[in-house]
Amino acid sequence: MIVMGLDLATTSGWAVRDSARHRSSIQCGTFSVKEYQWEEKYPVAANLFYRLVKDHKPDFVAIERPEHGVRQFKKKGKADLTGEEQVVSTINPAALQLTGIAGAITAICMMMRIPFGTVAAVSWRPVYFGKGLKPAEKQDWKDLAIEMCEREGIQLPRTKAEQRDAAEAVGICTCWHKCDVPKIEWMQRRFVDLRTGAYEQKRSAA
Repeated sequence: MIVMGLDLATTSGWAVRDSARHRSSIQCGTFSVKEYQWEEKYPVAANLFYRLVKDHKPDFVAIERPEHGVRQFKKKGKADLTGEEQVVSTINPAALQLTGIAGAITAICMMMRIPFGTVAAVSWRPVYFGKGLKPAEKQDWKDLAIEMCEREGIQLPRTKAEQRDAAEAVGICTCWHKCDVPKIEWMQRRFVDLRTGAYEQKRSAA
């Protein structure tokens, strides 16, 4: 069984695992839409993902779930007439783009009849890293993911920036069974078959 994991962003990490092979054979990398304008990002992301699907032929795609809301945070704005800096509410525009990128990716899955699911970071990280483990001081979760890949002998991309995204995708594809799958009958049925091994048996018998 071949599972693809995606850590979506304007630079997205991807990883592909064949369950019949050793974990050190996991392939991973990134694809980027960072240089494109808003509406351009989505079809470009769809095309890049389509190429990955054609190359690797995944049986399931696990996607880290984009936030369903957009968080607001405070930042200092321009000084007012009294000379005091104003604190204003703002959002991260990249968070808005994630929904569009995820929509493009899942549309390709639907058209190609590849079941997919989404999993929150708070769900897959305790499974992958172990309950209670947290990044050390001056570390983040991506640093831990890189360390895990290095221990398992998984070859990461060359640059540190690419490694950070690709390594988390490895964790996501490892924890594919924690995904929530859309309530679409054929996807739900395929997901159950993949988890129980029935899908492999049916494919072997065909």
